[in-house]
Amino acid sequence: LVAGGVAAAALVRGGGARFDQVFQNLALAREVGVVNFHAVDGARSLARRLWRPALAPADLDRAVAWFAERAPRRAGVGPWFGAATGANLLMVQAESLQGFVLGLEVDGQEVTPFLNRWAEGALLFGNATDQTAQGRSSDAELLTQVSLLPPPAGAAAFRFAGNHFTGLASALADRGHDTVSAVAFDGAFWNRRLTLRAYGFAENLFEDAFVEGEVLGWGLNDRDFFRQMAGRLAAGPQPSCALLLTLGLHHPFEGFPERLEELSLGELEGSPIGNYLHTMRFFDRAFAALIGELEASGLAERTVVVVWGDHDAGLEWTPRLAAMAGQRHDAAGWYSSQRVPLLIRAPGVAGLAGVLDLPAGHQDVAPTVLALLGVDPAPYPFIGRNLLGSPGNDPVVGEYGCWQDGSRLYLQGGGRLEDGDCFELPGLRELEPAACAAGFAEARRQAEVSALVLEHDLQQEIRERLLGAAGSGW
Repeated sequence: LVAGGVAAAALVRGGGARFDQVFQNLALAREVGVVNFHAVDGARSLARRLWRPALAPADLDRAVAWFAERAPRRAGVGPWFGAATGANLLMVQAESLQGFVLGLEVDGQEVTPFLNRWAEGALLFGNATDQTAQGRSSDAELLTQVSLLPPPAGAAAFRFAGNHFTGLASALADRGHDTVSAVAFDGAFWNRRLTLRAYGFAENLFEDAFVEGEVLGWGLNDRDFFRQMAGRLAAGPQPSCALLLTLGLHHPFEGFPERLEELSLGELEGSPIGNYLHTMRFFDRAFAALIGELEASGLAERTVVVVWGDHDAGLEWTPRLAAMAGQRHDAAGWYSSQRVPLLIRAPGVAGLAGVLDLPAGHQDVAPTVLALLGVDPAPYPFIGRNLLGSPGNDPVVGEYGCWQDGSRLYLQGGGRLEDGDCFELPGLRELEPAACAAGFAEARRQAEVSALVLEHDLQQEIRERLLGAAGSGW
């Protein structure tokens, strides 16, 4: 133990970053050694238990009061509440899909022709912010499924996998939905074998559940993955709640197979941007096939389909990319480009289509979708809001603690209000930091409350407190 502790301390001092952003525990153990890995992991677990500040009852009371005060923002109200009650739910988290890709043409070629047409019959939230941090795809899963903000350092998937969450899948399971998640990759990656179960999915499918096919990126290509899952969903119990996590090619976007290229990209060919565009075109074709399979099986007419991008692509912010994204080439333009499409298509629900530009984020998926399916999100301790109800104009916290609301964009600096940059929306006219004071305080409070809930595993307890305070009203 002493030798391991000394070695662990040396490892953390010499390369602590490798222990902060972990993708897979097994890979890290191979890199630093099994004994060293367990020494660091054990020391950190012990430290969290022994030196974590005790939860003050007043802090818990304030968190409960904060969620209770915000209940109207996530409540199931308005004409769309319950409009799709009893329907199946199919969620698709698309690897690295950014908002500017929808409708993008390169030399007259649509990058996502099917998604562009499909979106015409869907509701598109065109101003949804990438809210992930170091946990990347796993952060998107935390945000969309249980509506909590990720920690700024490390991955919640490893730090809080033992928490008792209450979110979208568990809420639907309580109402008779069969719940399943699927990703055609190793279940240890992003600790998904534990986290997806913790988020409420009863069945979780990983690479060993799929027939082998062509590998694109790190795992089974999206086309074969979708085809196999369409068959499973058609043969499975209904109503269902399914989360499909695509792999695709991802950063640094190298080596897209030439035989799969459909776009003629000229000078972009072979570059990270070019490979990214080819990847998005391949996803578009795979998604088209998935929708076709659902229509052929009869599932499409009774299934709400929700699609979002998990995070930004991580491409270098060049003038070429800025022009492609329709943004100016500076920090404010970069942050404004970090949008991920969020689309909801509900067959049989008349009028639920078009584009909404209100500020949104991954955090809003669970309350919005639950309300559409007839579950009132008000008594759930969600950071997000029901975008189809009365969401208000609170700031949406994104990467690095930056945020935006309907009239302000704030880029975080050194942690104090005056260290950051405040901009007026639209137009990005720079303002004095004081003009962002109210949003700054609210954004910080959101992050503090979410951190408290994660650190002390409070989501279920707060839900019980909210239900108790509301009595029979919920």
